[in-house]
Formats: sequence, C-alpha cells, structure tokens
Amino acid sequence: MTGQELSALLSRHRVALILGIIVILLGAMGFFGYEKYQRHQIEKAAVLYNELADTMLQGQNSTARASAETLIDHYAHTPYGIMARFFLARLDVESKQIPAAEKTLSAVMENASAPRGMRSLARMYLARLYVDQHQPQKALGLLQKTDPAFASVADEIKGDAYASLKQVSKADQAYHTAMKALPETDPYRTYLQMKIANIGVAP
Repeated sequence: MTGQELSALLSRHRVALILGIIVILLGAMGFFGYEKYQRHQIEKAAVLYNELADTMLQGQNSTARASAETLIDHYAHTPYGIMARFFLARLDVESKQIPAAEKTLSAVMENASAPRGMRSLARMYLARLYVDQHQPQKALGLLQKTDPAFASVADEIKGDAYASLKQVSKADQAYHTAMKALPETDPYRTYLQMKIANIGVAP
C-alpha cells in the first residue's frame, strides 16, 4: 500500500478510527479509575481493621463490634472484610451468642471468593466451637474434608471430639497423628502428650 492509498484509507475511516480511540481511552480511564478506587477502598479498610484489632486488645468490645460490622457491610470484597468475620465470631462467642458465631464462620466457609486458607481456618474455628459446645459429632462431620495445611489442627480437634464421645482409641490415634505432623522440637507436642495422658493412655 502506497502512502497516498494509506492516507485515503485513513481519511475514509477517520470517524471510525477516532471513535475507536475514544473507546479505548475511556476503557483505560475506567480501568485505572476502578483500580484507584479499589486501592482506596483497601486503604480505608486497613485503617478500620487496625482500629478493630486495637479495640479488641483494649477490651472495647462494643467499639470493636461496630468496626467489624462496618468492615463486613462496606468492605466485604477486601481481605479485611473477611478477617473481620473472625473477630465478630469471637465477640459472639464471648457474649454467648453461639448461633450468631456459627452463622458468621459458616459465611466465611461458603464464600467462594475468600482465600482457601481463610475458608479452611473458619472450618477449624467452627469445628472447635462445636466441640466446646458439646456437639462433637457435628465437629467430626465438619472435619471430614480438611485442608492439608491444617491437618495437624484438624487431627487435634478430632481427638478432642472423640475424647468427648469417650472413644479413647480414636482420640489417641487422632492426637498421635497430629503430633506426627509437628517437628520433634515443637513445644506443642508436649501439650498434645498431656491430652493423651488425660484420656488415660501413656504418651
């Protein structure tokens, strides 16, 4: 194609070309504008999350609850909104609102957009809650599927559930499985050995 032919082609289609460039520019502006908005949202959520953590440490539970609920309601799409549910569940347990804590942890587990680690952690917390509430069968049912990264934690909770059911041999097996996943020098092994002793089995 000669220079004249190229000029003629550009001239014939100049309106379409201009419109195409405008669409591309608007799309780019929209993308970067949205990215900036997302970054701003995350920064605001981070500040609020720090306030939540500080107020929890200071025992200001009503203020902490308000911060957690704000994060969940307005920043649910950020990691901080997901982590706020763990704080809220803890507050619910401390205030004896067990069904609310269960609902909060279940919401994390069922959130497909949440990182796998957070969903697995919520599963561990909820299983522990069931054991503490004398519902070991529900805990065991929840732990039928576990993340390998949380295998040791899951096995310990299984041991507690079996111990609650007076199924000593299964409890012993679960505790020993949990111990095997830990390094020989891990001090937590001593705690698990104490649990094995408490069910009447020599560690």
